[in-house]
Amino acid sequence: MASHSSDCSSQSISQGGHQHCPDSPMAGHLGIRKTHDRILNHFWWPTLRKDVSEYCRSCHTCQVVGKPNQKVPAAPLKPIPAFDEPFSRVIVDCVGPLPKTKSGNQYLLTIMCASTRFPEAIPLRNIKAKTIVKALTKFFTLVGLPKSIQSDQGSNFTSGLFQEVMYELGIEQYTSSAYHPESQGALERFHQTLKNMIKTYCFDFEKDWDDGVHLLLFSAREAVQETLGFSPFELVFGRTVRGPLKLLKEKWLNDEIDTNLLDYVSKFKYRLNRANEIARDNLKEAQSKMKRWYDKDAKSRVFSQETKYWSCFQYLDTHSGPDTMGLIQ
Repeated sequence: MASHSSDCSSQSISQGGHQHCPDSPMAGHLGIRKTHDRILNHFWWPTLRKDVSEYCRSCHTCQVVGKPNQKVPAAPLKPIPAFDEPFSRVIVDCVGPLPKTKSGNQYLLTIMCASTRFPEAIPLRNIKAKTIVKALTKFFTLVGLPKSIQSDQGSNFTSGLFQEVMYELGIEQYTSSAYHPESQGALERFHQTLKNMIKTYCFDFEKDWDDGVHLLLFSAREAVQETLGFSPFELVFGRTVRGPLKLLKEKWLNDEIDTNLLDYVSKFKYRLNRANEIARDNLKEAQSKMKRWYDKDAKSRVFSQETKYWSCFQYLDTHSGPDTMGLIQ
């Protein structure tokens, strides 16, 4: 107890102390410990710490603008299912603005197959909904229409035009949370890799980045994915890509073996199916390990319609509420 604090037995004095101290404009809502110490410099009563703790925990202002006073365990992880068919589910996003090229491009529309991790990146002058829809439909003519598409909540992906086109094409649309972009994890990791590759390409060859994107994509598609055990190219086309390294090996070995077309076709389907089976097994195993690690401290929660919740606003770092779950539309 501070030597200059006063003993207070009156309930009215104690209530006035712990209410006035945090609620005063000069108090700043500094939390339980600092509020307790500030009051203790002037007053003391037997239940001081308990009273301050209860008051601060129930303070409406602190609940609206402050940080949660207890750590809420994350809900168990639910990995994206391993789809059987390539390009049945795609993830899309935009990168930019990048340095403007001679062609006028400043952005990239990135697309990734969720099951094979096969990436695509299309240079664009802008990322308006109309431009993105045009680029996407052109891509779909190569791989077919997906069953579902996932994006962030950017206005270009949530616009009426984009949603209408997806509806007409029979594509179910999902959006990831603006506060949790990790649900776009595979594509976000590819963004980091692609940005580094673009920097290296521009430095080495002194050319615009859009001149080399297709070459960089070749490298990304050829690389084996650790979680799958195969490269995206193998999982989509059923064979290893004939790239610079394979070409070099052929020159060394003079490997020019004629392959019968029918024999190739008969073996192609088996190789492709087998590769996808193994990739699915590897992905499920990797997801299982990730889920076990993630769920160590996770806790499932069941909410009723009467459960109260707070809504968080990212940039203002404030909350609104409490509201009840039954009011969610």
